[in-house]
Amino acid sequence: MKNLSKPWALQPVVAFAARQDGPVPADLVSVCVTVFNYERYLDDCLNSIAAQTHQNLDVVIVDDKSDKDDSLTAAVTWAAENAARFYRISVLSHPRNQGPAAARNSAFTHALGESVFIIDADNEIYPRCIARLYAALQDSGFDATYSQLEYYGDERKIGSADIWDAAVIAKENYVDVMALIKKAAWQQVDGFCHIEEGWEDYDFWLKFIDAGLEPGYVPEILSRYRVHGKSRTRTDAYAAHEQLRAIMAYRHPVEPMASQAVEPAASQIVEPAASQRAAPVVNDLTIKVAS
Repeated sequence: MKNLSKPWALQPVVAFAARQDGPVPADLVSVCVTVFNYERYLDDCLNSIAAQTHQNLDVVIVDDKSDKDDSLTAAVTWAAENAARFYRISVLSHPRNQGPAAARNSAFTHALGESVFIIDADNEIYPRCIARLYAALQDSGFDATYSQLEYYGDERKIGSADIWDAAVIAKENYVDVMALIKKAAWQQVDGFCHIEEGWEDYDFWLKFIDAGLEPGYVPEILSRYRVHGKSRTRTDAYAAHEQLRAIMAYRHPVEPMASQAVEPAASQIVEPAASQRAAPVVNDLTIKVAS
């Protein structure tokens, strides 16, 4: 596997840090929030994290040298006002813009928890997101857990997440990076790699396949993906589809099980037990999915 990480990347500066007294909680979960010119969305994202039913959280906000707004100041202000809610909250600042892969790697490196949830600052999560993904991760042998998405903003629909199937993932990605990932798994695959054209998220999951790692699917709508003019679903990451496929093929030349038709085992659905096309759940509402 070819490593495209930036060896010249500068270390982040700690712009704010606050930590509670006492030992690190056994169930501490770190939350990585990446920010680049998203000041207008930042409060919504951070408020959704503060509202989590899982209490012991370590929040790491990484500003990737925002240059069109005051995201860094907004992050520091929010962190100072809400520090009492978290076991620890930190705001890191990149000396120059390095891209989402470097921002996530900075957060993972700084994280205290044994598992880390990733979210970009323009997205949100439902109150029980971390609790559900953490419980599923603890109750299984998986290396990460992920849920169904709700798209909102300029477009409203349910995402296409499903049970992890390496043969299918090798051809087309349907797993978003809003997932709870064991820090040990991130270390095993050498973190995220910078790819100038995009698809760092897809590359990360292909690295999971290369390493023999496996995430588990929680069939509930726990994360919210905001669709807007600058989100990845609206930019040239998808316009350059064929070029990106060529890059992925070069980086991951062997497609595991690509020639085999594999029926995923029922055990691959972590919680609750359900069929492969289980109806996603939002809070107390069940959204019916056409079979």
